[in-house]
Amino acid sequence: MRSICKIIVGLIAAVPLAAITLPISARAEQLKKIAILPKTLVNDVFQIRIVQAAEREAKKYGIATESFASRSHAAVEDQINIIETLIARGDFGALIIAAVDSKGLGNVLDKATKAGLYVVLVDSGVEKGDYVTTIATNNKAGAGSGAQFAASLINGKGNVAMLEGEPGGQTAADRKSGFHEGIAKFPEIKLVASINGHWTEPGGLEATEALIAGHKDLDLIFAASDMMGIGARQVLERAAQKAKAAGDNAQAERFKAVKIVGFDGVTEGFKAVKDGNFSGTVAQMPETMGRALWTLLFS
Repeated sequence: MRSICKIIVGLIAAVPLAAITLPISARAEQLKKIAILPKTLVNDVFQIRIVQAAEREAKKYGIATESFASRSHAAVEDQINIIETLIARGDFGALIIAAVDSKGLGNVLDKATKAGLYVVLVDSGVEKGDYVTTIATNNKAGAGSGAQFAASLINGKGNVAMLEGEPGGQTAADRKSGFHEGIAKFPEIKLVASINGHWTEPGGLEATEALIAGHKDLDLIFAASDMMGIGARQVLERAAQKAKAAGDNAQAERFKAVKIVGFDGVTEGFKAVKDGNFSGTVAQMPETMGRALWTLLFS
């Protein structure tokens, strides 16, 4: 079954933008230069696409941008240190940040706002901290819809596993809870494992190798990012080849039949659907999120 499960992205503003009403030319002059701080640019296609879209859109307004990145999704101290450095530099008017941690950035975001920066969160929110607005997908609802779609693929029964994103961030937490709660509505579906795939293709490879070592009877894998799902498919293909070479044709066919549902809607995910490697992906369109940042800043 080749189909694309698309969830329309709800772009939500955490704080009303009534105060941002200057004309574009005046706002551009006031903002001076904008710092863009994604979670990481290492093996993260989704974050890279957000940054690229934001940079392209900034050029339309004649605004200079500079991008920075932490080493990984778990590098909270990296993000804090980068923001501290940006505040000290004093040549930025705004900070766009995808928070790697929902709890650890509150103090430094307060400091950035007090220093006069417009702080805009993208992709992931925070529990505490002063900022202007957030643009993000309803990740819990999206993962819940992914669970419904996954259940329909296996007729409401079977063994499923989840590849989670890096713990600590709000996005990973929401996608995990959304899928777990959604799949729990189907009593004949067993969630046999839910493990960290670090959002990346290499992480998906490693996590899926661990999954199939203990669970050779999987029917479906839900990957909280498309890139983890791509890594998962590679492992399943290799496992099928190995089983066939060993003469276990039944197990080879079982590995080949495992369905994968991704999340993000990056180009690689859509290609995986088209090629039959994914049964679907929950699409949130990183380019749309990157472009929408400027609509929020200049509205």
